Amino acid sequence: QGHIPGALNAPYGKWRGPATNPGELPDVSKLTTLVQSLGLTPATHAVVVSTGADATDFGAMARVYWTLKVLGLKDLSIVNGGTKAWVDAKLPLSTETPAAVASSYQPAMDTSLIVSRDQVRQHIDLSNATLVDSRPDAFYLGQTRAPAAKVSGTLPGAQQLDFNQWFVKGSTLFVDANAAKQIAARITRKDGEDTVAFCNTGHWAATDWFGLSEMAGLPNVK
Repeated sequence: QGHIPGALNAPYGKWRGPATNPGELPDVSKLTTLVQSLGLTPATHAVVVSTGADATDFGAMARVYWTLKVLGLKDLSIVNGGTKAWVDAKLPLSTETPAAVASSYQPAMDTSLIVSRDQVRQHIDLSNATLVDSRPDAFYLGQTRAPAAKVSGTLPGAQQLDFNQWFVKGSTLFVDANAAKQIAARITRKDGEDTVAFCNTGHWAATDWFGLSEMAGLPNVK
């Protein structure tokens, strides 16, 4: 049906890990090839857009935004509400396929945005991080589990912040900064501690990360 004029095609699947663990970051060499093919450099203002079909779809934008930030890009935005909001505003679509001029950018990985399994294990043992489960009640309470999860339940000590809470009621629009700060305040956290958002495969967690880090402005969110 078309796309925002000038938008380049970068399907969400290209930013995901292997089928055995889609939550993982793809190999850095693969991501480097992808960002170079899109012509991205640190001087680029990269604007990420998805369909805007529902709250879960926002996680695709947030995950790509987060990945670009991990790769060292800082001038980043999302289209709030995605393509749906664009169309609802009666803005034009295009079916022309623009060509990107490839870049030679070599990503400088920002590992401060990532936490490893071993680090989470240590956080649990020492109770020295705020663990935030981004999943809805049934997952958090262990009543069901995703196929990607080997067991039901949540990490010991984790607080729940359902990713659905970040949206203006009845829409797929992300809340403004003031509302985001109110939502973030539902999490009990100590100053100086890391905050670690997680879900089943890093999709819903990307939404919590975006809300806590980029909109509410909390430091050290991973």
